[in-house]
Amino acid sequence: MPSKEQDMFDISYVFESIDSFTESIEKHFESVSSSLKDTFRASPWLPDSIKPRPPPSPRRMPVVPMGYLEASRNWVSEHRAVTAGVIAFVGTGAFIIWRRRRSDGAKRRARRAKNGSRTEVVILVGSPHSPLTRSLSSDLERRGFIVYIPVSGLSEEQLVQSESRSDIRPLNFDITSPSSTEETIQKLHTHLTTPQNPISNAPSHTLHLTSLIFLPGSPFPTGPVTSLSPAIWSDTLNTRLLAPFTAIHAFLPLLISQSSSLLFLSPSITPSLAPPCQAAESVVAGGLQQYISTLRKEVASQGVNVVQFQLGYFDYGYGSGEQQQLVLNQHLSRAEITSQRLEQKQAAAKKSPKGTSLRELHNGVFDTIVRGKGRNGTVFIGLGSRTYDLVGKLVPNGILGWMTTPRKAHMQEKLESERSPERSAEWERVSDDEGYVYPRRR
Repeated sequence: MPSKEQDMFDISYVFESIDSFTESIEKHFESVSSSLKDTFRASPWLPDSIKPRPPPSPRRMPVVPMGYLEASRNWVSEHRAVTAGVIAFVGTGAFIIWRRRRSDGAKRRARRAKNGSRTEVVILVGSPHSPLTRSLSSDLERRGFIVYIPVSGLSEEQLVQSESRSDIRPLNFDITSPSSTEETIQKLHTHLTTPQNPISNAPSHTLHLTSLIFLPGSPFPTGPVTSLSPAIWSDTLNTRLLAPFTAIHAFLPLLISQSSSLLFLSPSITPSLAPPCQAAESVVAGGLQQYISTLRKEVASQGVNVVQFQLGYFDYGYGSGEQQQLVLNQHLSRAEITSQRLEQKQAAAKKSPKGTSLRELHNGVFDTIVRGKGRNGTVFIGLGSRTYDLVGKLVPNGILGWMTTPRKAHMQEKLESERSPERSAEWERVSDDEGYVYPRRR
């Protein structure tokens, strides 16, 4: 057997050698033949009839233009990463738009008793003069809530009653008097737990405190730290920190017994950047943030939902109280008054960008107190709220300081203008019936 296998191997080797030898000879003759043809073809002394013919040109297939579908398919196969990014971006944007439209189109109504009476109570702790307090109270009342606004005087009580809505009610609440505060809370607790019979021969029902909402107050004092006196700091800390802490201390037992939610609505743009000349607002925002974080951990196990709303820029419209209003002069004609109003509106529209609609804030508050949105967390609403928060956290402090620090000459001019006696003689303070104060030039 080994001898036969050796013989077969030798025979196959011989045949392979012969094949390779013949192939090499054929290639050699082909190369010699092609070189001779090229030489004879390039020789000028041979007649054209004797010269070998040139090799035939290769046939070109006609190019068929690709359709749009085929071209798109080829482009997608060549740029897969770009295609995946575009699909992810478009899909995410479409989902966000669809979810927002679905959320805006959903009906938001408070629960009612079987007889149709209102059962949900909301307390708005804010100035009755504020346009945000008026807007939010009107929206909650339209959705079926009973809204209470704490007041500390007869003028504020009359202002709340002037809304002419039976379910927007004043709540006498004086935080400077502990006995009065305790009496008010006791009366409110009795009113909530007492069965209500608005309709005769109908089943009675009890009220439920759904939420306690703290709204932002008046603008903070601004200026360099050296210009803020101890009296200004004392007044700011008392009205912006001590007053809310006292109110929470009074309402907290009632919130725990009713399993209510606690909402804090606070501006976020300035505290996120902590710019110069805004020390009062930054200090108050930092203290309130730590207080909310501690309170949330303490009452989370007791059924109280503590949520903080970081507010951005909102569009209050031209008719709001925060817009500078025109002070009428008895010596001006009606045409002059109308023209001044139009000029004021156009100037306001050019100076300030259009903010987020208050409807988003109203929907966010409702979803939080009824549907539990943002439970024990933070909700960003308003133009620039989340953006400035990220900028304040990610951008280095050196860059932020360079961007927000005004020039020394500008700060010096500002200080001199604030301390100048001519400024007080040039302007006077004019108050309207609602408690707003506007400047008027003499």
